[in-house]
Amino acid sequence: MKHLSLTNAQEHENEYSFTRLLVNSLTHFRMKIYKFLILPVALACSFFACTDGFEEMNKNPNKTPVVEPEYIFGLSPVYTMRVLGRNSNWFFFGNYTNQMSVVGGGGPHFGKDGRSDGLWNDFYVNALNPLIRIEKDFGDNPAYTNRVAIAKIWKSYIFSQMVAMWGPLPYTEACNEGPYMKFDDEATIYRGILKDLKDAYTALDPTAVNDKYPPESEPFLQSDITRWSQFAHCIRLRVAFRLTEVEEKDVPGLAAEAQAIVREELDNAENGLLISNNSGNFFMKWGEEVENQNPFYKEITSNPRRDLDDPGDFPVIHEDFILWVGPDSYDDPCLTAIIKKGSGGSRTNPLPVYFGRSYVPGVQPPGYEWPTGKSNPYSGQLYPDYAQVGNVFAAMTAEFPFFTYPEIACYRAEASYKGWWGLKSAEEYYYEAIDARCARFGAKANDIARYKEFPGIKWSTPSDTVPSKTVKREGFLDHLGLIDSYLGGEEDNYKRIIVQEWINFFYQGVDSWTLLRRTQVLDFLPHFNASTESAYVDATWAYIPHRLAYPGPEVSMNTAAWRNAVDNLLLDNTLKNKEDQITFRLIFGKYYDGVFNLTGWRGDQTFTYPNMARNRAR
Repeated sequence: MKHLSLTNAQEHENEYSFTRLLVNSLTHFRMKIYKFLILPVALACSFFACTDGFEEMNKNPNKTPVVEPEYIFGLSPVYTMRVLGRNSNWFFFGNYTNQMSVVGGGGPHFGKDGRSDGLWNDFYVNALNPLIRIEKDFGDNPAYTNRVAIAKIWKSYIFSQMVAMWGPLPYTEACNEGPYMKFDDEATIYRGILKDLKDAYTALDPTAVNDKYPPESEPFLQSDITRWSQFAHCIRLRVAFRLTEVEEKDVPGLAAEAQAIVREELDNAENGLLISNNSGNFFMKWGEEVENQNPFYKEITSNPRRDLDDPGDFPVIHEDFILWVGPDSYDDPCLTAIIKKGSGGSRTNPLPVYFGRSYVPGVQPPGYEWPTGKSNPYSGQLYPDYAQVGNVFAAMTAEFPFFTYPEIACYRAEASYKGWWGLKSAEEYYYEAIDARCARFGAKANDIARYKEFPGIKWSTPSDTVPSKTVKREGFLDHLGLIDSYLGGEEDNYKRIIVQEWINFFYQGVDSWTLLRRTQVLDFLPHFNASTESAYVDATWAYIPHRLAYPGPEVSMNTAAWRNAVDNLLLDNTLKNKEDQITFRLIFGKYYDGVFNLTGWRGDQTFTYPNMARNRAR
């Protein structure tokens, strides 16, 4: 197997499918087969705090045996990709980001759902445990410096995703083999992640040729030390940027620390320490074996209900996403790569082929009445009528992205706009971000140039709301006529930057959800049929959740630590609500009361049912 190239994206075609990874590892290390196979069981036992037995000859029979890093590291990237890329990517996060629409079950109704238990367990048991084991067993051995640093980088990436989902969680005592794992507050976790990433990329030594994982045991970057350093720098930039506007009253000093790190890492990018174009994007590919195929591909090819009327758990493109990329609004150059046309339906007057589904098709606000001559466009629609996820994400062996160059380009634009950093104007960086995003999906140069001059997309230029031969005014409006994708003049330039980053994050569910919570500049319709389960305060309507609720097994097995987290560590629990609510704001998030408020919609209507999804004193 050849190594991934640092500069040639085509080398990524040399995919390491999950089955081949495990088979090759077992073949190469056949003398260690028994230990390799029993490890997941041992790790699970460790995580679920097996009770220590009687000691015999100073050995703990339940303690995970010391295993060479190359026999266990590869399990972690594999499971991480599986966790982030499976149905939670659309069932939860695609819905929360207003990019995909799934209407059945608790998750899409902004409520607690059992699938979150699998997220938590797979992260800790399968993804984190091997890394923590490597760090504990080999952290003090200089012969393993690179391998330990790589494990630390990947561990930091995983925790950066988890803390964005739940907030406080076990970090310093994670996988400690004891009956109690304390929850750390978010600031402690973030500061630990930022420190570990810098320590790790500082420790990496490309000249230590004997201190590497064998390529077949490292499915992400095949032990390319330079690439691992770049990845660590990139994730450190992302995590720091997330924290740049944490309120001083919530976590004193954290925003200033984060802004300093952003400046440091953007300077590092200028010096070539981060990726500089799309050839350096970080991703893994799904495999051809059935068990390793893209979960999205398997969903769209095997779901027996996909041809039924509005199948509840089947993902299609969200209406709100179409408002920003569709041919009747901004006609995004990447449209056909990201989105597959729908059928248009079988009506006498067919629907647009780029027709998106709302949260709950046909459900409108209390008291809403259709304007004269207008009716519900969702009545009687079938699954094929809706626009669907394009093959670039839905193919059997599609790439799953962890970090891409357009993200850096958007950070440059945002940092320049905020006055934190910049060698160029925010406008220049903004156009570079568009170039990077569109080039990622192979858009043509003339289409990109046209897009950058399009009213609304063009810097400081309002959207053209006058219908033309190519653009319909209705293309900017949702089906209720209450939310739009219009962009104003200079006052909306920051929003322009965030729109580009949000589009680039399509299919990166957690990252996109984090962006929306961090910025709160994009307006979306609330969910008019929000869950009334215990994870959400009873509400007739609700905006996207701020976090996930902790899973049931953790609540029952680590009760005291969980109770402390809910009562004392979650930022917004000023009312000391005893429930574990998904409405508690995390430290990087902003409040959002939205355009749909307690007195009515933009003053045009008064609704009788207020949003009760509040957990803080106001």
